[in-house]
Amino acid sequence: MAQMDEPVCDNSDEINLLDYLKVIWKNKIFVTAVVVVVVAATTAVSLFMTPIYEAKAVISPATAKPAEPSGITAIASQFGIASPASSNMSEITNLLKSNILRERILTKYSLFPVLFSGEPVKWKSEEEKMWAGIRFLETAIRVNPVQKDNMIQITADFKDPRVARDLAGYALAELTEYMSSEARRVAETNKKYLESQLDKTADPFIKAKLYSLIAQQIETSMMAEVKENFAFKIVDPPRVPDKKVRPKRMQMVMISFFVSLFLGIFAAFGKEYVAKARLSKTGPSDPTSSNATVQTM
Repeated sequence: MAQMDEPVCDNSDEINLLDYLKVIWKNKIFVTAVVVVVVAATTAVSLFMTPIYEAKAVISPATAKPAEPSGITAIASQFGIASPASSNMSEITNLLKSNILRERILTKYSLFPVLFSGEPVKWKSEEEKMWAGIRFLETAIRVNPVQKDNMIQITADFKDPRVARDLAGYALAELTEYMSSEARRVAETNKKYLESQLDKTADPFIKAKLYSLIAQQIETSMMAEVKENFAFKIVDPPRVPDKKVRPKRMQMVMISFFVSLFLGIFAAFGKEYVAKARLSKTGPSDPTSSNATVQTM
């Protein structure tokens, strides 16, 4: 009884590591050309990129003030006046990120000619001009609160290292001025209101508490007038940076090398696949048709 032929496993189509290496070696000139072109282009672009410098400053919010006696606190809340509290990280961070502070910086220090120097920009209106400046500062000045250390880091980027230092300094100066002026305004408003309440009460206890609250508002106003360390303390003032932070040319070249290498290898396998596909289409015709031709001869 004839045994059935066992199926023969054809492993010729299996792709192994050697096949990969053969394809890469076959297309080594193509892969090398891709790497050289991409790396050279990246190097050229990085050389023409404008160097950017970064200035840093670190501040710490003012420490909390001693708690007021419960009687004064109760009287203050009765009149709708909150006891003066120390500034916190979220308040300072939000102010540094606010458009109000950016607009004050742009206006006070006349930064438009500096920020947009060499760029022939014509704005249709002052509002459009202000928004352009605000968006510029939004990317140029960054705020990074560090909760665990109770610190806030302010960084300013610009192509001129001195301007980068100045931008960080302007942000701190305007933050101090704004918080001081707001504290004085609120304290003065509260003081006038409390003074108006003195004539409306005959209770000596209430009057004594009102005088204490008025003194408290005067103290707050005086402290805000001094400004130094009123809302925050400058731990590390901004300095003129001596090294650029961008572009990182060596890093760009290394990344472009590896990326172009993988792209070149991928393209080489693509070429090999297309070549095999074309070869299969243009190969010999169906063998059954050739056998039929021979039998008719």
